[in-house]
Amino acid sequence: MKIFVKNLSIISAIILGFSSCVDFLNQTPDAIAYSDNEVFTDYPKSQQFINQLMAPYCYFDDNDVINSNVSTYSGKYHGKQMYGLRERMTDNCLCNPQYSWIPLVYYRDGNTWDNRGTYWSEDSQLRWETIWKAIRVANLSIKNVDRIENVTKVQKDKILGMAYFLRAHFYFMLLQGWGGMPYVTEPLNPAQDLDLPRDSYVLTAQKIAKDFDSAAAHLPLVIPDAEWGRPSKMGAIAYKAKALIWAASPFANPDNKQTLWEDAAIACGQAIQLAEGSGYYKLVPLDNFKKLFVDCDGETLKEVLFGRSFNNTPFWFAPYYCAIKSTEFGSGQFGAESVTENLAQCYPWSNGESIDPKTDEYKHNPYNGDGTQHTGRDPRFYQTLLYNGAVTPQVSATGRTVQIWNKSFDNVQAKELLTSNGSVVNGYTQTGYYNWKLFSNAFITTGAKTNVMWNYVRLADVYLYYAEAANRAWGANATPPQDKLPGFSLSAVNTLNKVRERANMPDYDNASPNAWLHLGTVEEFEQKVRNESRIETAFEEKRFYDLRRWRIMLDPNVLTMYGMYIEKTAAGKFIYTVTPLSSSLNLKWSDRFYLFYIKNSDTYLGHNFVQNPGW
Repeated sequence: MKIFVKNLSIISAIILGFSSCVDFLNQTPDAIAYSDNEVFTDYPKSQQFINQLMAPYCYFDDNDVINSNVSTYSGKYHGKQMYGLRERMTDNCLCNPQYSWIPLVYYRDGNTWDNRGTYWSEDSQLRWETIWKAIRVANLSIKNVDRIENVTKVQKDKILGMAYFLRAHFYFMLLQGWGGMPYVTEPLNPAQDLDLPRDSYVLTAQKIAKDFDSAAAHLPLVIPDAEWGRPSKMGAIAYKAKALIWAASPFANPDNKQTLWEDAAIACGQAIQLAEGSGYYKLVPLDNFKKLFVDCDGETLKEVLFGRSFNNTPFWFAPYYCAIKSTEFGSGQFGAESVTENLAQCYPWSNGESIDPKTDEYKHNPYNGDGTQHTGRDPRFYQTLLYNGAVTPQVSATGRTVQIWNKSFDNVQAKELLTSNGSVVNGYTQTGYYNWKLFSNAFITTGAKTNVMWNYVRLADVYLYYAEAANRAWGANATPPQDKLPGFSLSAVNTLNKVRERANMPDYDNASPNAWLHLGTVEEFEQKVRNESRIETAFEEKRFYDLRRWRIMLDPNVLTMYGMYIEKTAAGKFIYTVTPLSSSLNLKWSDRFYLFYIKNSDTYLGHNFVQNPGW
């Protein structure tokens, strides 16, 4: 399994920069190593020119927030592991403070705005500028493709498919970060009027979808393993569906226009048709669920419709690093995530019944049940969270289970949670849970390597998107109109159940004797879809953007953080108490955080290009 990335140093000097007064439109080259004619008449150089956008940590991936150099990968960029997953900006988890040079909890102070506030601006200068550079590279590739000499149709399609796909991808990054934008499809002339008005959020999403359609027309359905990481037709059609889901969601669609939901449902249905009819794309088995993210193998490629693969990679070059601090799990000095009780309670019992934290069963047996009422949790719980009593290869080798407790009858310190004077020692979990989903054994040993995956859209996402959109468009149990989706007969609940069936969870079904498995109203079913999305995609950096598009960032249930206080009362006996965390760890958000801050100098172009509200 390999990602297709070439060494692009021969043309890195053509990466396009900024003029001082029109930064976001990114018009002028910084330097020129090859002439325009040399690049755009030669196929290998033209291919390399567009390929540069996929070089690690230069354009595509999150950049190190300290280093502003994005020209070539030199080994000093560490992506998400540098400043942590955006999941830390949600009610799913928070970081474990360890080193002062890593932005820690500052993002939870809604009034802080300094160099540590890069979370709220997506690093307003570095990411913003890099995305606009990437869009210009894509536009130049499209504009000049007919100049290439002695090019075959296959070669031309390879460039055009990449260029349309990547232009759409980078515009989607702008959309979900900063909102609607001028949709620039031509390299701009510095002499023209550059005070371009911003398109609406919905219109920008629709233009993104159109670009993905253009990309799909030039791309193969399946990418060979040796070139995996390049976009495919499948990836383009799935990503189009994602863009239209964003257009239909409450933030962009406060009036709940049914046409937007229907457009999104149709696009999702078409993506599902393409995937299921391919004979290639499919959900991986539950036993391999964790391999979608770390220690990946060939099966991963069949579910991830578009993603980034970092192969044979030591943890310091991986895009993220999730640590667990104890002897058996390595030092865990930085990058560790404390998973909240908020997320833990979203994983129902294995029979589908929701968690009630006030029960005596949850107080004494929250993770496996008491054996009579319940016999376990949703299986994804065990593949996503590390909890007290968990069985893992690391601790089993020493004859014990995972130890996470705050207090013990015999004053023995837990191996995976150390306390001092009643307070949790920095680096250990503050909530009673660790991130297990993204943890790899390779993160323990210096120099050890593994395959790490970062996905932007996988097949499970598309099933969930369809369930969300089809429920709003036609109802949870209704099949789509055949004039809208000919040959497609899946309802919203059908596709939601596909995700649940992979997890060995019972179907939602109105005929079930268990009321908690009934579909309910459109609004009630939507809450089921949202919860499924949260537990299925935890720590994939999707929760933050879901909170935004659903416009629920200010919900009190989102803002208040909870953990699990654990007291060991006897050998093998515990009392678990759900406890609010320190108010300093709560999310302190306001309406302005639904969109990132735009670099001020770019809002001086004229009255048409405006700053986002509240900034």
